Amino acid sequence: MSISNPFFHRGAIRRATYFHGRSAEIDQILGLLRNGQSVSLIGPRRIGKSSLLIHLCRAEVRSRLNLEPPHTLFVLLDCQELGGSPPEEVYEALLTGLLDACEEAGLDVGEVDPDGNYRALDRILRAVHRQKVSIVVLLDEFELLAANEHLTPYFFARLRGLTTKYGLAYLTASQRPLFAITAEEEILSSPFFNIFVTLPLGLFTHEEAMSLLQNRLKQTNVSFSEKLTDHLINLVGPHPFFLHVAGYHAYQALSQGQTLDNEEDLMRLDGSIEMEASSHISYLWLNLTPDERHTLAIADGPIDSMRQLEQQCLLWYDNNEYHYTSEILRRFVRRQDVEGLIQATPFVIDQLRHQVWANGQEMNLTTSQFSILVRLCQQPGQVVHGDDLETAVWGDVLVDDPDRLKTLIKRLRRAIEPYGNWIVSERGVGYSLRPPG
Repeated sequence: MSISNPFFHRGAIRRATYFHGRSAEIDQILGLLRNGQSVSLIGPRRIGKSSLLIHLCRAEVRSRLNLEPPHTLFVLLDCQELGGSPPEEVYEALLTGLLDACEEAGLDVGEVDPDGNYRALDRILRAVHRQKVSIVVLLDEFELLAANEHLTPYFFARLRGLTTKYGLAYLTASQRPLFAITAEEEILSSPFFNIFVTLPLGLFTHEEAMSLLQNRLKQTNVSFSEKLTDHLINLVGPHPFFLHVAGYHAYQALSQGQTLDNEEDLMRLDGSIEMEASSHISYLWLNLTPDERHTLAIADGPIDSMRQLEQQCLLWYDNNEYHYTSEILRRFVRRQDVEGLIQATPFVIDQLRHQVWANGQEMNLTTSQFSILVRLCQQPGQVVHGDDLETAVWGDVLVDDPDRLKTLIKRLRRAIEPYGNWIVSERGVGYSLRPPG
């Protein structure tokens, strides 16, 4: 039995042997950079942007496109360290990174100005350019640099000027598009922000998700059954970070002698995975606007909002419909209070628009059926007295028809199929909404 759990990654992946997938994205990015095109890589937190930038800096990854040293130098900066820095410190960081790359490539750039200012950076870039060497600057967590109040439009104009003078290309990584991460309109108007091709970094393909779980286990004596693998991917989706979380807890459970082949074991496993994943999902949820939360809860809304949620890897589009990207996300959203909505699994009710969805499928209900379902969903799992249900539909109007509520419930059950059996009759009292069985 292997002592070390192979699904230990929670931060950026820094060893080439552990990097997985992204072949299509790598080819597209390198193809653009080879032609001097700057690229803005966007994707939500923990989707793998930092890992990808680190991987692109490896000479062997770029060699087939002749982008390895000494043909091309890649300079990677973490903008987390520069979020509050004045321009001089940013220039110094660029200069230091460039000199390290030159030394590694064996390039002679002459004497270096110890002050590390813009002029020193410009002189080294000129020396490298004269040797017909291309330069790519990778800026991770770029939103922190773009929002740095010490950096003026003149600073960004200078960065833009380097692309003209020396053929420099930039690769930025941020959670949102460049236009959305720059607070100052004056900064955004800088020509620097007009030179980028935007590429989204999203979920793994299903094949990449499967192979990640399988490849991590190759050096161990543990294996995941096909049933367990399918369960994990359905639970967390093809999300790199969540796959590592799911794999970690599944590996631990198997190592401790659990079989993970029955519902009880899988429910226990789900709980452990959801507990670790909840803080990250909460972060994503808290960074949504109220309108985006409403749209996510019903998985429906304006197309721009849907695409924005898709870009954040919260929804995915398939067969002309939007779906949650994972089961843990769906469960999380169902537990949230969303203004204007009633959520009682499997139902989501928009009271203002008089719309009802059941597991993403919109239901067509009459006004009376809608009123009954709303009342049941307001107290899921509890018995609602028949008199309360009648009042919800007919108010205080007295009608001498003891079967009218039964008839309406019968029609409602048919209207919400296949969830009609969720409405359970409590003999002599009323009805409740709860899972059958």
